[in-house]
Amino acid sequence: MFTVRNSHGRALYSPLLLTTRRTLFSSPCSPITATSAASASPKTLDNDVLEAHGPVAERLAATGVWYARKRRSSPSNPSTATPRKRRSSKASTPTGDKSRVNIVNDKLCDDILSYIGPSLERHRGCDILDIYPGAGEWSTKLHQFLEPRSHVLLEPDAELYRPFLQPLLDQPGTTLVPKSGIIWHELNSVLTPEYLPHQSIPEDRNVRNDTLLVTANLAFHPKKRFLNFDSIASLILHQFVDAIRVGKLFQRYGLVRMLLWTRTDDKLSFLPRNVQRQRRQALENDLVCEWVREVCGDETASTGWYVRDDAVNNASLAATIQRMKTNGLQMPPGREPRGFQEMLAAVEAKQELPVPGIDLPTYKRPYYNVLAGLQSADAEPGGLDRESPEYKTMKNYEWRVTSDNKKAERQVYFANKLDHIINLRQSGEATAEEIAAAEIEWQTEIREVTNSFVDEFITYKDNLYAFRRTPPLLQWDRREYEPMAVRAQEFFPNIHCSLLDIQPRAPHPLLSQTGPKSNRAADIFEVMMGSLVHHTSQPLGPGLDALWPGASDYILPRWTSMLDLSRGGFLPGLRLAEPVPRSLDARQWEELLELWMEWPFRPEFQELVGRTHDDPIEKYEEV
Repeated sequence: MFTVRNSHGRALYSPLLLTTRRTLFSSPCSPITATSAASASPKTLDNDVLEAHGPVAERLAATGVWYARKRRSSPSNPSTATPRKRRSSKASTPTGDKSRVNIVNDKLCDDILSYIGPSLERHRGCDILDIYPGAGEWSTKLHQFLEPRSHVLLEPDAELYRPFLQPLLDQPGTTLVPKSGIIWHELNSVLTPEYLPHQSIPEDRNVRNDTLLVTANLAFHPKKRFLNFDSIASLILHQFVDAIRVGKLFQRYGLVRMLLWTRTDDKLSFLPRNVQRQRRQALENDLVCEWVREVCGDETASTGWYVRDDAVNNASLAATIQRMKTNGLQMPPGREPRGFQEMLAAVEAKQELPVPGIDLPTYKRPYYNVLAGLQSADAEPGGLDRESPEYKTMKNYEWRVTSDNKKAERQVYFANKLDHIINLRQSGEATAEEIAAAEIEWQTEIREVTNSFVDEFITYKDNLYAFRRTPPLLQWDRREYEPMAVRAQEFFPNIHCSLLDIQPRAPHPLLSQTGPKSNRAADIFEVMMGSLVHHTSQPLGPGLDALWPGASDYILPRWTSMLDLSRGGFLPGLRLAEPVPRSLDARQWEELLELWMEWPFRPEFQELVGRTHDDPIEKYEEV
């Protein structure tokens, strides 16, 4: 018997990894209820997000679920009060989870299906597993488009939504099951021949299964916390992806595509748009997903706090527009985000765009708009009073612009010097002395800059190199199309949501080796990744040695994909050019695991766990 210790990673605490451990959702109670969430939902929602737009939203509003119920006034003399008659259960008003967000605009659904419809054609006549269909607007449109042979709807608030779903339930092959699809034992109870008679578990689960399509609505307002996750939607997304690796849940039937609705701000780290958000979940997605795409969402809520060079964003968008043209994809009219419209006009006019790594980097900073307004006011007759706070603010911001421009010049300077070293190594014509001289010059100059500049340069350089490699590191930069714009009024409550399209791929064979009856490669990888990505921008050499002494000496010289500069490789030993966790692609992570498993002196799984974790939280038996 051994002890698995503190923060052993999400997947080791996942119900999908080992069957002997206590599962997250082992309780029959839904994990999204107030009793299990870390923070309960408020009794009422802000009326600003409860505007009903359209007939479906009006019907939802009429249920009263999302509004505060009026309290009955107590009589002054309780002894004279008339006894209240109990309502029969049939006459009672249906109740439901008021944190659910419903899609209520049929035009939005039509636009989505016209946009990605060609890629859905291969699922025509399939089985649909529909989790949390709610009012059923999306479910109905998807059903009409695909004409499935069976459509199973898992809806815990079945009585509330039955009137909305009835037209869909009247269609042949459609079944409403009053269960929650995010409680695993309830979901597994539906993954049977009774509900999915056309599905069978194949011998090879790493083959794509186009005869089953899963869709789910994981959008909640306000967000529901669970354990260390600020949103339970993030946890469910993680579990769905982890199921691909181990062939659990509906992924037991093969590699099953998923169309998942979430709040737009729930997918920031799931589908990151910069390397600052390239954390563990995004890295795991790359290992088991052919693609993760955002079909629609809110442009203004899709970046969050972190930003990257505008030139990189523009180049990424221009490349996406070119791919859309090549594939004959057109965004539905009225759904074009403003940035997409501007870039499309620039591409069609053949305007010259800033080149990442050549032109000075710029960033969308909030103070730019403030400065522009102040400068405009100062340009008016009379201008700003030189002693006014507004004038001083303007001058402070102008000084900041000058400072930012100087830093941008130095960032480009050092990026070009690093490019020069890489070109020398790749050319095959430079002598060892020339390469050594260039590297010594680099090391000398980089030591003389401040730590704050180094931190900013690392972020700039990592984003630049992540985009320039072939293919780009981020799933976002490999997207086939730009997400359509949505409006808050198309949902009830009025919260911006995004639709994610996830196509699984076959994972590396070692990632399926989990549990005591295997070589535990997948379990070892979970511990390794959990430790290494704790500091996503720190060099991997010290991180590997922290896992087990001597690991870097064996792995780094043999790690061919990491050393291959033609496909985004690194320069071990050269400061700020060393491999870091957030900059590794899927193949580099896979080869890292291969080398670890080949290492003659690698520790046993129990030894690795004992070294990397301190406080026991669970005990598991070796069998």
